[in-house]
Amino acid sequence: MDQTDVKPTTATDEVLSLIQAARWELELATGRIYAPKTWRDLWGFSPDETIDRNDVIRRILPTDREQVLAALQHARETSEPIRIRFRVPDTNGEIRWFESTGQMKTTEGSLTNRMYGVVMDITERCKVEQALARYADIVSSSPDRIAYVDRGCHLLAANTPFLRAAGHAGEIVAGRPFKDACGKGPLTALLYSSLGRCLDQGDIIVEDIQELGRDARPRDAEVRLFPHRDDQGVVNGIVINIRDVTKVRETERRLLQSAAVYASTSEGVVITDAGGTIVAVNSAFSQITGYTEADVIGNKPNLLNSQWHPKSFFISMWRRLLRHGFWQGEIWNRRKDGEIYRQKLTIRRVVDPRGRVLNFVGVFADRSAASTPPQRAEHLIHYDALTKLPNLLLFESRLEHALELGRHKETKIAALLLDLDRFSNINDSLEHHIGDELLRAVAMRLREVIRPADTLARLRADQFGLIIEEIYEEDEIAEIARRLQSSLRAAFWVEGHEVFVTVSIGIAFNDDANIDRGTLIARTESALRMVKRRGRNGFRIATSEPSEPRSDQQHMAAQMRAGLRNHEFQVLYRRGFDLLDKRCILVQARLHWAQQELGLVTPERFLTLANDMGLALELSQLTLRTACRQLQTWVAQGLPVTCLSVAISETQLIRGDLVPTVAQLIEEHPLTAHRLELEFSEALLFKHREQIAEIFVGLNRLGVMTTLSEVGGGWTAPAVLQRLPIKTLSIHADFIECLTDSVHDQAVVQAIINMAQALNLTTRADGVRSDKQFNLLSTLGCNEAVGDLWGEPRSAEDIQILIDPNKPPTRPRPYRS
Repeated sequence: MDQTDVKPTTATDEVLSLIQAARWELELATGRIYAPKTWRDLWGFSPDETIDRNDVIRRILPTDREQVLAALQHARETSEPIRIRFRVPDTNGEIRWFESTGQMKTTEGSLTNRMYGVVMDITERCKVEQALARYADIVSSSPDRIAYVDRGCHLLAANTPFLRAAGHAGEIVAGRPFKDACGKGPLTALLYSSLGRCLDQGDIIVEDIQELGRDARPRDAEVRLFPHRDDQGVVNGIVINIRDVTKVRETERRLLQSAAVYASTSEGVVITDAGGTIVAVNSAFSQITGYTEADVIGNKPNLLNSQWHPKSFFISMWRRLLRHGFWQGEIWNRRKDGEIYRQKLTIRRVVDPRGRVLNFVGVFADRSAASTPPQRAEHLIHYDALTKLPNLLLFESRLEHALELGRHKETKIAALLLDLDRFSNINDSLEHHIGDELLRAVAMRLREVIRPADTLARLRADQFGLIIEEIYEEDEIAEIARRLQSSLRAAFWVEGHEVFVTVSIGIAFNDDANIDRGTLIARTESALRMVKRRGRNGFRIATSEPSEPRSDQQHMAAQMRAGLRNHEFQVLYRRGFDLLDKRCILVQARLHWAQQELGLVTPERFLTLANDMGLALELSQLTLRTACRQLQTWVAQGLPVTCLSVAISETQLIRGDLVPTVAQLIEEHPLTAHRLELEFSEALLFKHREQIAEIFVGLNRLGVMTTLSEVGGGWTAPAVLQRLPIKTLSIHADFIECLTDSVHDQAVVQAIINMAQALNLTTRADGVRSDKQFNLLSTLGCNEAVGDLWGEPRSAEDIQILIDPNKPPTRPRPYRS
């Protein structure tokens, strides 16, 4: 190749390369092209390659070749300069846009005609132009002034409002420097001072400037400078958006002045949206009512309702407010601490120019010092401030009156005591104010299922009383008790927490015409205690007057101590199954009491009393020792027992020596290692979180598996579970019992399973009794199940027959006392 084909690079070539341009020279007679290296780089030719016109034409997109050839022919015939755009695919197949200019010249002293020109890569410019054309209709219809400048601050595009404001309406300004097109005003100064931040750092600039309007008055304008990026994310220009905000800024200044008055006034102010939801309150509102802004935002103003006014009062208020846009009067409201006070309240309706309601604004002053309703003192004495139900004093008074009326009419009345099960766990796991809200919600549900003539009262903490008069059939009360329990079955949503509660109910009748109030209440308390001893979540009707309840407890405690001496307490076992392949994967050990008078007593019925009598530790240790000894025997005999589960009591936990005790048992029974599983109830985790964490870590070091049982009653946070070496979550039996009948219980079970799967934990269902429950749990994704579906708890000998594959299965023998 003739080396003269490659023109030496000059300073001009270096400048042109900065804008992706290069010069070229075409010898018309031979078709050879002479160009520097920068031109060859643009086209993708190597430096040592001989290039003619046909080589270049072949590089051009076929659809553009004809127009390029025609332009060259026209320049050759007329000697007029040419300017043409065409497309060239690069080595990666991407289409690039080129723009080339050229002109015929005759080399001095020679007859050889040549054409000289410059070619430029304008791909990015074309993309911008295409984008601008794509959004031209949108940009043109905008009242904002919109323009686009490149990195050299040349104005490439602008909408009509921008051109009109710059005094160039109808003129072509594309390509002109911005300062020439728009002058040296505040807009130009802001643009040039922001070039570095916007182009190099990619910042979005938002500033206000002040300009003179057509009437020579100052106008406020908000200027936004947006970096414009190409497809590779490189900033190649700036989009300018200018909006007239004169009215907005004036409104803001007035709002700031109003806000100062709003914040400093001594009157309470509350603002709601059109739907009556509170959107703002001032500090005086919080000082008067006791509610902080966070307490009330998003709530309705009726959280201040004192229940002193009838519904007709509020109906009349809203009717006048909606009709006239204004209401003023006095109203009795309730502070956060329960105190009732009088307000002078003014409410105004705020509408937009079209008459649509935007807000309601209430302004009130505390008028409680002026007067007090005559009934207020009586109400505070006889009603519970939290639930607004009658309190213990009024309940006893009405019970006395009901007994007197029953004697006069010779009709029966029933007294019921309702005690929320494990309510203390809710207060311990959640904040006490959530417990208070739950009590209000419970009170409302209970009121919905009783007659208006019945008396429902809150007696203390989580205990309610109910008086039902004029009973003709005692079976009515059993149905009412079931209805009360059913009303609480659905979940309660309290401040974002889903809470489930059950209730124990004790019931007594005025069987004796001479029965007094104290005796009737004593009977209900005795019946309630019996329900709790039998596992809670039930009801019992007292059939006779209790004599010396404390003596009954002491007698039962004496029987339990005698049972320990006489070896009446025995560990029974039941199998647990994998829900996927239905094989036995674990054995659960539980202590039962074979009492001569009561028969076989389950642990739920005697453990509460054992704890009260100080026997829980001894019984729990007996269970753990017996289970470990049995597990050692089974493993030594070659039985496929991979997991034996034992429940741990609170007394074992708080004693502080659980880990050393388990370590000693594993040393005595080495085959139990990695097969022993200890269950801790979710309630224990709430009450002893730090202590239980240390114990879990210690047990994990010993190779002992840990399970969190009765999950769902308090809802343990996933973050807590992540920090503990827990293997399994055992779902509370109460949810399994109602699983197939309650969508709410089903939702809770599904949520627990989903959480366990996310944390890579195993889920176990406790208390499975039917194939329907088994199949539904399998569908929900539960892993394991334990319950009466596979029979009652059995002795170790019976379990061995069932799980030993070397022996034929036999009918299990029932346990007899």
